[in-house]
Amino acid sequence: MIRTFLPVLGMLLLCLTPALAQDNLWTSGRPDGHAPIGVMGDHTHGKGEFMLSYRWMRMNMDGMRNNDNALTSEQVLQEFGFTVTPVSMPMDMHMLGAMYAVSDALTLMAMVNIVSISMDHTSRPGVNFTTETSGLGDIRLAGLYKFFDKNHQRIHLNFGVNIPTGSIDETDVTPLPMEAERQLPYPMQLGSGTVDILPGVTYMNEIGNYSMGAQLSGNIRLTENSRDYRLGHVFEATYWSAYKLADFLSVSGRLRYTAQGAIEGIDSELGQINPMNDALRTVPTTFPENFGGSQLFVGGGVNLYVPEGPLKNIRIGAEAQWPLLRDLNGPQMETDDIITLGIQYSF
Repeated sequence: MIRTFLPVLGMLLLCLTPALAQDNLWTSGRPDGHAPIGVMGDHTHGKGEFMLSYRWMRMNMDGMRNNDNALTSEQVLQEFGFTVTPVSMPMDMHMLGAMYAVSDALTLMAMVNIVSISMDHTSRPGVNFTTETSGLGDIRLAGLYKFFDKNHQRIHLNFGVNIPTGSIDETDVTPLPMEAERQLPYPMQLGSGTVDILPGVTYMNEIGNYSMGAQLSGNIRLTENSRDYRLGHVFEATYWSAYKLADFLSVSGRLRYTAQGAIEGIDSELGQINPMNDALRTVPTTFPENFGGSQLFVGGGVNLYVPEGPLKNIRIGAEAQWPLLRDLNGPQMETDDIITLGIQYSF
């Protein structure tokens, strides 16, 4: 995973090198003054400034994948020997955010997530069923420290922590092998169950009506959770560019690379229903090794900004992402698209 991440880091640094030599004006008072709405922790504020935000994100997952090969339900059930396979999994996330700048250099940020997940299944005997869960997800607290502001370009460090407020004890009724309330698999849980460190660095630059930025970030899991497992570490690199069409409107494009490790440890309750006997394998989502991998997404977005009047400093953003490349530890669910809509208000 790290070997695939380092070339992307090098590519982004090469993209940044010529931009750092430009002498141009950076300002947040334009529609592309922030990153696309799907990027978190992308900007800082001036001393004493607040920002409130709301984002809705829908991730659609449909079908299964092993490495870079798409799998049908029949392949998962017959070739891999599972009794049950997921078919689709839409996930909705409502993200409430707040930012406050204690100084021109340091901005504090908090984000609360409300998560709703549904997973459709089919089985070898022909039984179809759905499991659902919803509730409070993990809370993220972060600081953004701006250390470079020369020639009106900005670079800041991201340092944050994930607070495990999301439940990892979610259950629902499943019909196989007999109908009963059971612990749900890992992707149906609302949080990580662990305190996680969230490091990163972000760069933004504007050149006339054109702007660009890049962000490197990570999610480092410190310990196992109360159910004796931890999710895989995450490394992410994203690069975006935008063009200001008018004082109130811009469009953007983005590339996002993400790499995540497999789950370490095992939920003992899930392990009991998945003995290491190929003839008794139930569903892929209860096997820790069927998680993680690397993916490359391409995205497009639009941003609206109110530069003056009673609604001044309100931003509305929309972005969609689609996978270009997927190499997943499988069989596991594959992501087909991610839609993010949001509104931000600074004062």
